[in-house]
Amino acid sequence: MKIRKTGAVLGRCMDKVENTVILTSYVTLIALVGVETLRRALFQQQATWGPEVAMYAFIWLSWFAMAKHCRYGTNLAFLQFREAMPAWGRRTLEVMDMTLWLTIGGVILYTTSAIIERNLASEQTIFGTSIPLAWANLAVPLGWGFSMVRIAQRLFLVLFDWDQLEEERRNQAAPAA
Repeated sequence: MKIRKTGAVLGRCMDKVENTVILTSYVTLIALVGVETLRRALFQQQATWGPEVAMYAFIWLSWFAMAKHCRYGTNLAFLQFREAMPAWGRRTLEVMDMTLWLTIGGVILYTTSAIIERNLASEQTIFGTSIPLAWANLAVPLGWGFSMVRIAQRLFLVLFDWDQLEEERRNQAAPAA
């Protein structure tokens, strides 16, 4: 019971961080695109750093949105096929999926650490700004780290609390009143 309570607290904290990163990234993208569009239309000018910062904001948005969806199993999957399967088949495929995702995540964490080390060693910055490139590139390992925790949460539920996942699945499938 203590594991479930700790998992629920961790899940709520992760939800808050994910939502904050996603919202901040969206606001950054909207502000950059809006302001730069007006500057281009009205003054025929554009900041050289705008596209770079927007690209990195999108990267932060993408990886943390992936983490959020990993917990609920709404990331990449063939759901129509799975829904027709018996429970043991769905569980088996979920365990295979999560094992594959955790393996890929391990490879990504390992390889991106070298990239960030090089960014820090060479003191690279985002073009046209004083923002360290390592901060922008941290989105990948941080997003994957969050994703791997979410995947582990889901794996725990698949292995030890299948009924809760089935209840979530039924609630998602129920039409809104």
